[in-house]
Amino acid sequence: MKKKLIIILSATFAVLLVLASAWAIIINSTQRNLTTAQPLQDDNETMPLRGLPFCMELTPDLRFKFDTGADISTINDRDLETLRKKGYKIKESHMPITGRDGYGKYIFSVKRYTVDLPIGGYRVLTDSLGNSELVYTGKPANTIMNVDFAHTEDTLSTIGLDVLQKFKLECLYNPGAVCLRNDVDTEQYQEVAKLQTNIYLLDRFWPSERCYVIISVNQHPNIFLMDTGLQKTAIKMPTSDIIRSKYALHNDSIRTMLHAFEAQVEDQAWVDFGNRSGSRRVFYYDNSEDKYQVNLLNVFDQDLVIDIPDKAIYFRTVVNHKKKADQLPAQPVL
Repeated sequence: MKKKLIIILSATFAVLLVLASAWAIIINSTQRNLTTAQPLQDDNETMPLRGLPFCMELTPDLRFKFDTGADISTINDRDLETLRKKGYKIKESHMPITGRDGYGKYIFSVKRYTVDLPIGGYRVLTDSLGNSELVYTGKPANTIMNVDFAHTEDTLSTIGLDVLQKFKLECLYNPGAVCLRNDVDTEQYQEVAKLQTNIYLLDRFWPSERCYVIISVNQHPNIFLMDTGLQKTAIKMPTSDIIRSKYALHNDSIRTMLHAFEAQVEDQAWVDFGNRSGSRRVFYYDNSEDKYQVNLLNVFDQDLVIDIPDKAIYFRTVVNHKKKADQLPAQPVL
């Protein structure tokens, strides 16, 4: 009997070891060969970042959801066909890919597409009043090569964290744009807060390093998932934290990519983020996603850099021609 039990336990352990090894191979197989056709150049890789939810406009007819809350990137048939017509490489393979997508669904697909993506080719034009707009030059400035995608039937394709974590993301507030960078211009930007990645055990079972920041709301700090896929919400907290609110709340409706939720909103909550402090809007509601989430692009009305490789957030410290002077904080406040 004892020998039989040992055999059963050994077989179970062997099966679990094989499954764990297979899972590790799967989650570490995405974006291994991602690169750019040319070195990233200043301003050449600027792209519009706008809409609800925020979407990167790779070219005028290619819009991908910009989502640090998605573990993996997904692509639909429409965008695959657009890339084919433009002559970009598309390779279909039977290699599993898994993770949370841009619609908040956990998917496991036995098929993936590896494609090349055009980026950049936009110019930022600024008038005498400091208003900026993006104009497409008619030709992409660069190509991201060997991008792995899971297939999706959803309306929007998604550039997820598995791709975004390869770059430093300069987000320009006034023109509504994002630039992919290899380095941060420390003469233009100052570090204001640290990023943390994979702080929970379950985070290590997914293909991307999930990003978190520490934010204090009404003098109570919490760890927030950094999720640029949040649409209207700036700072999301669970309804159990309403007892910590300092001001009167009002009702609002929040939509995700799949559902709508009733929320209560505190318009003037006191928020501390790194070395910045000030009043900001906080949304209290419950859903199946993380209890604490933040979309920094909805919180701050200024230029910032999300530096995932070196785990930091930067704010612009100087005025340049792309932004009105009165849009920049004179003091270290939110």
